[in-house]
This record gives sequence, C-alpha cells and structure tokens, in this order.
Amino acid sequence: MIAAANAAPGMDWGLLDIFEKGGPLMWALLFLSTIALMVFFVCLWTTRESAVLPVKMVLSVESCFRRKDYAGLLSMCEKDGSSFARTVHVIVLFMQRNPRAAIDEVREVATAEGSRQANILTRQINWLSDIGSIAPMIGLLGTVVGMMRTFMEMASGNFEGVKQMQMAGGIAEAMITTVGGLVLAIPSMAAYVFFRSRVQKRITDMEVAITHILSVVAVQMDHEKRLSATYNLGRKQELMEEDES
Repeated sequence: MIAAANAAPGMDWGLLDIFEKGGPLMWALLFLSTIALMVFFVCLWTTRESAVLPVKMVLSVESCFRRKDYAGLLSMCEKDGSSFARTVHVIVLFMQRNPRAAIDEVREVATAEGSRQANILTRQINWLSDIGSIAPMIGLLGTVVGMMRTFMEMASGNFEGVKQMQMAGGIAEAMITTVGGLVLAIPSMAAYVFFRSRVQKRITDMEVAITHILSVVAVQMDHEKRLSATYNLGRKQELMEEDES
C-alpha cells in the first residue's frame, strides 16, 4: 500500500513537471527548440519552387534574351527576387557593363553568383544540422550533472528519507535531459535530411536553367561575331574597290 501510494504521484506528472525536474539545462533545450521551429518554417518558405526557380520566369527570361531586352530583364528580376532571378540579374548587369565580354567570362560570373545563391540555401538548412548535433550534447551534459548529484548524495553516507528522494531527483534529471536532447535532435536531423534533398534538387534545376540561358547567349554572341566579320569583310572589299577606281 505504501509503495503504491508513493508511486501514484509519479504517474500524474505533466509536461511542466517533467520540464522542471529536468533541471536548468531544459531551458537551453527549450531555446534550441524555438530556434529549430523558426528555422524549419524559414527553410520551408525559402526552398519552395517559386522562391528558387519559377518555371514561368525561365521562359520569360529566355524570350527576353533572344530579343535582347536587357531593360525588361532587369525589371523582371528586381520584381521577382528568386535565386534564379538574382543570378540572371547579375549576368545581365555584367553584360551591359562589358558589352565586349566573351562567353567564358559571362559563364564565370554566372557560376560565381550561382554558387553564392546555393550557399545561401545550404547555410540556412545547416542550422537544423547544427541543432541536431548540439541537442544530444546538452542532454548528455544534463545526464552527467544528474548523475553527479546522485553520487554526491551517495557519498554523504545517508540514504534514508529525504536523501533517497534527492538521489531519485538526480537520476530523474539525468534521464529527462537525455530524452529531451534526443526528442529535439531526431526531428531536427530528419528535417535537415528532407531540406538537404530539396535544396539539392532546386540547385540542380537552377544550374540546368542557367546553362540553357547561357547557351542562348553564346549562340547570340557567335551570330553577332559572324555578322560583324561579314560586315568588316564587305566593307574592306568596298574600300579596295574604291581605291582601285
């Protein structure tokens, strides 16, 4: 009867009671949980398709490049704000400021800006990986602190009455913080794996789109060079005919 009465209150523990018995390190886990939740929703928003590579915009950008409507391209990119739009914006600005630039130089600019946009997306989801790594360490620290309390009570040599309750409290703190760290780490790592796969797909799709746009630019540059060479050759022949006459 006495054992049952002593066990009954333990069965009525709520989340708040468990949190309090976990010790001060539970506040650190709560803080990390809040950050993880915020990062999750931010990544959910910034890695969506329309924020990285809007399909309709790819077609519009290609059309503008074929028409050489650079002013329209800049205006479109400034209004959109996606990763693809920011990359195209940098490419167009470079081409406007360097009209005689070769296609290899344009590719270098596109690669640099594309890498920067990819790093922005990757850096955001890395927060989830970091939280998933730190949370179990905090839980382990709580375990060590709780066990230290328990062994200190055992070293006091008094195992009766209140001392037994204090030992149980130390063990409970050790277990609760361990569980708390794992409860935070597992969803954080799962979310990181999900967003990592999503970001890799978005980056690959954007690389394909940028490569296609650059191929259009390369064809235009080659065509312009041929026209310029033909014009210069014709002009040279005209001058030679005038000299002969």
